[in-house]
Amino acid sequence: MIQALLTTARIPYLVVLALATAVFGHFAIRVPVEQSNASMNSLGEEQSAVYDAFRNRFGSDEDLVLSVTHPHLLGADGIGLVDALTERVEGIEGVRRVDSLSNAVELVPGVSGAEEQALVSRPIAGADFETHTRRAVQRNPELSGYLVSADLTTAALMIELELRPSDDEQRPRILRALRAIVDEPRAGPAELHLTGIDAQKFEVTRLLARDQSVLIPASALVLAAALALFFRRVSGVLIPLSVTGVTLVWTLGCYGASGYALNTMTSLLAPVLMVLSVSTSVHLYENWLSRPRADQDANRAIASTLRELRRPCFFTSLTTALGMLSLVVSDTPAVRLFGAFTALGVMISLGVSLTLVPVGLSFVSRPDSAPRRARGTRLEAFLQFAARSSVQHPLAILGVASLLTGLGFAGIARIQQNTDLVHFLKRDEPLFQDSMFIDRQLAGIHTLEFVLSRRDGGSLASLDAVTRLARFREALLAHPEVGGVQSVLSLLSAIQRAETNGEGWQLPRDPPALLNAFDLLEAAGDDALVRRLIDPEFRHARVRAQIHAIGSAVAAPLEDRILDEARAIFGSDYALAVTGAFHQMTRDSNRLVEKQLESFSLAFVLVILAVGAMFRSLRLMAVSVIPNVIPIVWTGGLMGYCGIELSTGTTMIAAVVLGLAVDDTIHYLTRFRRERSQGVRAAVWATTTGTGRALVISSSVLVIGFWVGALGSFKPTIYFSLLTGTTMISALLCDLLVLPASLVLWDPARREGTA
Repeated sequence: MIQALLTTARIPYLVVLALATAVFGHFAIRVPVEQSNASMNSLGEEQSAVYDAFRNRFGSDEDLVLSVTHPHLLGADGIGLVDALTERVEGIEGVRRVDSLSNAVELVPGVSGAEEQALVSRPIAGADFETHTRRAVQRNPELSGYLVSADLTTAALMIELELRPSDDEQRPRILRALRAIVDEPRAGPAELHLTGIDAQKFEVTRLLARDQSVLIPASALVLAAALALFFRRVSGVLIPLSVTGVTLVWTLGCYGASGYALNTMTSLLAPVLMVLSVSTSVHLYENWLSRPRADQDANRAIASTLRELRRPCFFTSLTTALGMLSLVVSDTPAVRLFGAFTALGVMISLGVSLTLVPVGLSFVSRPDSAPRRARGTRLEAFLQFAARSSVQHPLAILGVASLLTGLGFAGIARIQQNTDLVHFLKRDEPLFQDSMFIDRQLAGIHTLEFVLSRRDGGSLASLDAVTRLARFREALLAHPEVGGVQSVLSLLSAIQRAETNGEGWQLPRDPPALLNAFDLLEAAGDDALVRRLIDPEFRHARVRAQIHAIGSAVAAPLEDRILDEARAIFGSDYALAVTGAFHQMTRDSNRLVEKQLESFSLAFVLVILAVGAMFRSLRLMAVSVIPNVIPIVWTGGLMGYCGIELSTGTTMIAAVVLGLAVDDTIHYLTRFRRERSQGVRAAVWATTTGTGRALVISSSVLVIGFWVGALGSFKPTIYFSLLTGTTMISALLCDLLVLPASLVLWDPARREGTA
């Protein structure tokens, strides 16, 4: 079969391969980019049900914030700009409502009690306009931090979008329009900024598309340069890159044909597969290039290479795929897709490598001279040093490795898990700068949403409920992370001020006044502002806590503290549910980390069992654990000491690297078993100096390929790329030093002093 593939069948094979690649390419180039980032949400049914009920009752909580900063904000120029922007934004299709100073209303004393009037008088002009506007804003303290900053220089347009789950283009269309408004050149000192959950998701989508256009060409160039450096032959570059290209097109074609869009995680699919798909072809090419000169028949040399390496290459691909496949235990769809399709790509790469590489080599003439493995090269000197150290000083090597591993465990204890979309961006990104500006000027860029109800389903229009809700508001504001709170209490306070002609924050203090206030709220009917805070039957009240720019590491314990306080305040007669997009992101990130621990455990078991199946030896299976766990511990320690957090990117490193790191172990142990008849020490020397070159080349290509990810736009992507590459370096050192040292120490004949 191999001979047929190398002779009569090679042209038909290439034709079929090209046709299949063209078909898959049709689907690959049409893979869209996800707009909603919904695939990063976990599949927790209870959490989703609570959030869906909240949105159906109160509308979207994913408000966009467009801020306007002006030195005379409350003057005619400033309010005029706010008014013009409010009108423009309201005219954008898909915008449900815009709240701003220019369309806000206040309650004032009237003939028969509280009456509504516009906060800002019309026309927006006149010598006393700024004075009147300032007084109106100061009469309504609930506006501070929400629609206007405390220093009265920045106003906010709170933009609520219509809920259109089936319209994927709604939010991108709105955000493009808003970004165009922000970027418009304008005369005068006005300054505009834009942020919000949807703005963050939109920016993620834009940067994903940008990264695809940068990382894929960069990966190809870097891989080509690395292959050229190691092999110094055109075929040594073209054949592995051809395998990479076919693998990438076929895998992305399967992904696109399945109807999926690229998301935060699967955006890594292309650059990661470009790196992973090179390994097998590199081993095949290096073995073919290094075969004895006596084997002059070209096809016989190719066939010998294939027979010698197809079994270890199968198991190295299998372990890599199993490491990736372990990610499917995650309940985050994006992670599951990344794991499943990366595993598929690895196995596609195996099949393509075992066929395309031999066919490609059949067109290439073998070099007449011996391969470039001069004994004086630095690589050869390093391999001899590694072999000598393993044979002569195995205890010292394992001692140093144990010390570093102990330090690694100490560093792991310092790792924190954290997800923060804003701080994942680079500091020069407009969204990062906008978000941090708005966070400083207003009450925060995130919101925690709470829904209060009675357990018996009764009305919240009672003095007891309002009193407890007021205590809860005070408890929320006592947390430094909370910048402001909006609830039905804001409406009740405005009504009480108007009814009593009072000032400042105050609530009805007796049942008749409270019932009168609720009667006025009931009379408001379907008023959008009222219905965003309490339902028509007064059975569910929304509490919106504005949170400053924090990540899940701070948000999760903050939620827990708030809920503990809420239980003490509301007792057993009331139920308080926490929900919202920010809450969902916080909980999903924590669940992601927990699931990744399961992924690593599953990957560890599957990979070690695969090694056991490969060698059918408990001793070699046990030895293989050492050089593959140690690098992961070292990387974990490095993360802890450098303050790198566990996030959506870094949490996958362990499961991914385990499947990769064991590849070198399999190739090393395969050669070691062939050399074992001459004694352990001699076998270690022959394996390290012989197979070591291929291990160094393949690992170096992997490392360089992964490090290309440092050109990405997101910190988790950058950390994933850099740390994965660093872990591969550690794994290579362990396979060339720790693994052979372990083999020497575990040699049964060692005690007798024989080889």
